[in-house]
Amino acid sequence: MMKHLENYKYLIALLSVFNFLLTPIHIAISGFNPAYIIVINYTIVILSSSLIASKRLAKFFTYFLGALTLLAIWLEFSDSNSKTLLICRLVFSFLLFACFCIILIRQLLKIKDINLQFIIGPILGFLYLGIIGGVLFEFVHFLDSNSFQLIKGFSGYSFYYFSFISITSVGYGDITPLTAPAQSLTLVMNIIGQFYLAIVIGVFVGKYINVNQN
Repeated sequence: MMKHLENYKYLIALLSVFNFLLTPIHIAISGFNPAYIIVINYTIVILSSSLIASKRLAKFFTYFLGALTLLAIWLEFSDSNSKTLLICRLVFSFLLFACFCIILIRQLLKIKDINLQFIIGPILGFLYLGIIGGVLFEFVHFLDSNSFQLIKGFSGYSFYYFSFISITSVGYGDITPLTAPAQSLTLVMNIIGQFYLAIVIGVFVGKYINVNQN
């Protein structure tokens, strides 16, 4: 069982993050309390992403940050007007997904051959990057509620949507950064997204050439 988890840990983590990004659809279809859906999906992401960590200390750190994030989410649902809980959720979420990114990068550097893990890993990293961007955009909005021109009926998920729109340079225009901090963060996310894709393609091609030559 553990061997299968080890072989498919990147795929499991990738599917869990995709499932997390589909949270609004789950809420709309199920009709359950949004708090339950969000906590369940967050828990799945934490458990599956922790599979990537090969060392016990790294696993413990992800579980610890994950528990703090879930606690902050639960408490925020019970007191939605608390700014302290909102800040705690954003800080813990940022640290959690930053930790996942660091662990993922360290694991990818150890891969010598082109295999399923080497292909899926960068895709997973791209999703982590988009989620981190969403947390940062939400934090900018918290500091200044006039930072963005938002669509009617927006929610916290709108910032994650805008983050992925930014790193992919799609630019639908339905959400627009208005203040200098929001615009600068959007610019940084655009640049990081483009350089990330360029670096990943370069590393992939370079490793493919090295494998064929050997």
